[in-house]
Amino acid sequence: MKTKATEKVKTKLVLVNTEIQQTNDAVEKAYTEITKAASDLLKKFELAKYRTHLSVEHFKDPQNTNLVREFISFFWNITLSNSKEGKSYIFISIDESGLVKFGSGLTNLLLRSAFQITNGNDIEYSMRVNYMPMDIHNFFYKRIVEGETDFVSIFLEDHLTKS
Repeated sequence: MKTKATEKVKTKLVLVNTEIQQTNDAVEKAYTEITKAASDLLKKFELAKYRTHLSVEHFKDPQNTNLVREFISFFWNITLSNSKEGKSYIFISIDESGLVKFGSGLTNLLLRSAFQITNGNDIEYSMRVNYMPMDIHNFFYKRIVEGETDFVSIFLEDHLTKS
């Protein structure tokens, strides 16, 4: 039987060595490139709601321990997070209504870019795709209605017209 004196105190802090930190830096750089590719894909839409995306900087919230950043649009939720072991991962979730309304072409372009970006630098493991479509657009609208905060920024990409 454990007494209070012998119980281990659990903490959410993880020691990350130099090798893991360098890999995490490469994963974060890949996340930035993936979200840039996602932003560029949104520019082709005429309607502003399809060109809008949010950036959530979870690391600015002291209550948050695992989520780092999030890119949320009508079509996708792209998340950078840290595991209990201190390793960074990129998760891509796909909106079901976006697939129904526009087909899989847009998402295929994003995934193709994401896999190319994470190929090499020993970060292939970090790319995780939730292939089961979800309801992301309602979460996206909820965040927009809540507005910008210290952690949430809202962006509208310029529409690219065909020349």
